[in-house]
Amino acid sequence: MKSLKRMLYELTMDKDFVALKFLIDRPNVFHVAGATHLETWHSRFLSWILDPTERHMLGYYPFQRFLMAVAESAEENIDDITDIAMLNVNQFRNPEVIAEKDINKLDISELESIDETEKNDDKGRLDVFFKVNVVNDKDTQEEKRLILAVEQKVYARVDVNQCNKYLRKFEEKFKDETFLLIALVPKSQMKESNEATFGSSKWIGIDYQQLVDIVLMPCLENPDLSIYAKPIIQQYVDALRMPYKGKREKLATIEEERTLVRSIYDRFEDVFKAITKISNEEDSEERNYVNTVVTETYVEVFRTIKWILNEEDDVEEIWNFSTGFQRNIYKRWDEININIKYVGEEITIFANTVPELWKKTLLWIEEQNLPLRQVIEEGFILGGGNRGNRFAIAFQPIHKNRKKFASIHTYESILTGETYYLETKINPQSAMKTIAKLLNNLGVEVHTPLLENNGDGLVPDNQSILLKEY
Repeated sequence: MKSLKRMLYELTMDKDFVALKFLIDRPNVFHVAGATHLETWHSRFLSWILDPTERHMLGYYPFQRFLMAVAESAEENIDDITDIAMLNVNQFRNPEVIAEKDINKLDISELESIDETEKNDDKGRLDVFFKVNVVNDKDTQEEKRLILAVEQKVYARVDVNQCNKYLRKFEEKFKDETFLLIALVPKSQMKESNEATFGSSKWIGIDYQQLVDIVLMPCLENPDLSIYAKPIIQQYVDALRMPYKGKREKLATIEEERTLVRSIYDRFEDVFKAITKISNEEDSEERNYVNTVVTETYVEVFRTIKWILNEEDDVEEIWNFSTGFQRNIYKRWDEININIKYVGEEITIFANTVPELWKKTLLWIEEQNLPLRQVIEEGFILGGGNRGNRFAIAFQPIHKNRKKFASIHTYESILTGETYYLETKINPQSAMKTIAKLLNNLGVEVHTPLLENNGDGLVPDNQSILLKEY
């Protein structure tokens, strides 16, 4: 039997591991300039890429791709946003884009001075302000103005009061026009809905991963892209992949990283399980050696692997070499439950396992004649948000990223007789969050007391019980 040292050696010498390291270590101008996550740089870049008159030669393509990302996250008027994104570019007229626009000077033509801005008690600046006229394809003499306003966050948290102030300004200024208020924020700041995150569903939140996947990577692949602009976009994407907040978070990954990590994990799963196991043990010479390899020698590579595995939610526990009082893993409850309040009645659904909780909840939903099939017709995303690549429930056991379900259970509909496939290789926390999201989408009030009373399911390591597979 191979020693753990030998297993680690083979892992770190693997061609995909080496390729991932080269990808991570690629030089980046934002990093060299010491401004990798400076918010001004983000707003300047976004203004440049969205402006169809800039010399990237992509015209309205980035703007239309950006609207597609917005439509994916919108909770209202989704079809209207999609329709605009799909318009012929000849229907757009007179685009104007401004970075860091004074919220009190919302007309493009309104000039602002430093003195006026400093004296104004109601300060605020939108990171990107985009105006374009949209021509009616049936009557070319008729034009409507579309206003796109983007507020970006990296280090700063979403301020609901600020969002409400901006919304009031736009409803007052553009009450007879079409406007879209968009917040571009780290995925970690997104809650279960736009209303919960920003205080109103009229705000539309997208994260930097969506910006990369839906906007920037297609721009890089567009044959019209200027050869001089391509390195700028590539450098910005690489900057988004760099960790921030004391190296605890990153804004995005790219498909090349995800492919390499999946290949590495699929072939070296036993090594990662061994690393996880030894990370939870008492200090020893072997544990200290593994700790040095994972958290010092190849720290950026292992950190990226860990981020992507967490993102895909494909593993139930990942190594953590923090000291005991810092180390957190998900609690394993002997019994899991959700509380439902619907049409004046309150019930609690109890279960011993994730599949059991799913099946009992789905049965209850159908007994109330709620439109379950309609909600899951295109697959229902796992987790508390809507931006993942894995389905919790779908008509076929294939995830959004085309990977097969890792652990399959089925539910036979009592209304239609159809079979629904459940992905059950998930922890109880993810299951309860996903079920709560499903019920909320169906107009049902639901509470998850185990998560609410236990800090989202995280407990100190010395009190925890390791997750088991379902």
